[in-house]
Amino acid sequence: MKALLLEEAKKVSVKDIQKPKNKQDHIIAKVNAVGICGSDLHYYSEGGIGSANVGQGFVPGHEFSANLMEDIPELGLKEGEHVAVDPAKPCFSCQWCKKGHENLCPFVEFIGAPPYNGAMAQYVSIKKHQIHKIPQSFTPETAVLLETLGVALHAIDLSKVKFYQEICILGCGPVGLCILKILKNMGAKSISVVDPLEYRVKHALNEGADQGFVSIEEFGDFKKGNCAELIFEATNSPLGLNISIQATSIGGKIIVVGIPDGDTYQFKASEARRRGISIKFSRRMGDVYERTISMVEKGLVKLNDLATHNYALEDGQKAFISNLEYNDNVLKSIIFPNG
Repeated sequence: MKALLLEEAKKVSVKDIQKPKNKQDHIIAKVNAVGICGSDLHYYSEGGIGSANVGQGFVPGHEFSANLMEDIPELGLKEGEHVAVDPAKPCFSCQWCKKGHENLCPFVEFIGAPPYNGAMAQYVSIKKHQIHKIPQSFTPETAVLLETLGVALHAIDLSKVKFYQEICILGCGPVGLCILKILKNMGAKSISVVDPLEYRVKHALNEGADQGFVSIEEFGDFKKGNCAELIFEATNSPLGLNISIQATSIGGKIIVVGIPDGDTYQFKASEARRRGISIKFSRRMGDVYERTISMVEKGLVKLNDLATHNYALEDGQKAFISNLEYNDNVLKSIIFPNG
């Protein structure tokens, strides 16, 4: 099969590799569409995230949908059906899984995270419990973005958001925008967004944000020093946490969803301490897929506006560069490995 291989930082190529072999309780599925996520961009630009290094010949891609190549009677699924896929295969047996932290399982096999190859290929091996039935009216773009929506929903779950809170979202990429899409259904007093890219701020305003700013200074001037009770940090900036602290009111809370370039944050400790700020880090998602599917099916959240660019597998290098450089007002790029 053909696959997009990340051979080293900032170098991808399309090559023929061995099609995955069937394993117990797995099925082989034909990849329909796969999105480029922020973590994929870190793998591409930096060669890894923390200790997860891509090495040579790694296939990225964890946001994807697929078409089944066989019936799965126990799930009520038929050959050819379009399905969504949760990329995580936690062990379900370690002490952390048993405490409900499956998304943090240190033994997880995560499709598209080193050393486990991802879905930027024509076929992929999936464990049956990772497969989710979706309405057949869902487009490939919507099915791919369910994973992004799940990451956003998990972050919101961790925030324990309250009715009529003042909220600020830092970063208007796909995750930040998905957080906005969910929160606007939850009765916030106001939702502000901050992003240095004007086109992303404009998109957030069109999606229901109450105010939008291109800098934390603009936000601070507007709020006259009052700041916000709840911050969602969804940037790729090493300054993101420090900026979040500046945006948080006394006694406020920060949910850190983004992954910083260079894998390091720096912040002024006295500012966080004097405000008594609570900081919670969010990683991937818990058991939220059925809720994300329901939100979209009921029309509470629409996702297709986030899928701004489509690419063939052979144009993978172009797709990664375009996303890194924010070309052509890109939000989410979708690759179609089978055309």
